[in-house]
Amino acid sequence: MTVRSELFAADHRGALARADARDAGSPPAPGLPAVDLLGVDAIDVELLGTVAARAVQFGTGELELQEVDLDRESLVELPAFLREVLVELGRVDDLALPAEVAAEWAADDDITVSADQARALVTSIIALATAAAAAGSAVYLWADAAAV
Repeated sequence: MTVRSELFAADHRGALARADARDAGSPPAPGLPAVDLLGVDAIDVELLGTVAARAVQFGTGELELQEVDLDRESLVELPAFLREVLVELGRVDDLALPAEVAAEWAADDDITVSADQARALVTSIIALATAAAAAGSAVYLWADAAAV
């Protein structure tokens, strides 16, 4: 089964409200930056972080997505280190590096997106992380609890 999931930037209260709306099957309120993830789940995002951190030589840090609320299994938050890695990937001088990261990520056996889809996703995820950092927001992943 394909996981319905999205990354979005919000504050804590906004994240809870968006997760509640998504869990109820309602469309989320417009206005928050978001990226539909085409079947990508939390483990896949962590793998992207691993590949990206290695590519930008950013060192090591927390990549595991964090539970936000015990009552909301469908919502996790990207740790600060992972957000910083994604922002740094968007700032590198080597303009080909994000595409190389996407290709390596897509090549993993567990990833269900094509290399072209991965390239578009990585570009969108970098833009979301960068916008969230500029706004002082966190980045959350919502995944359909029924599908996981």
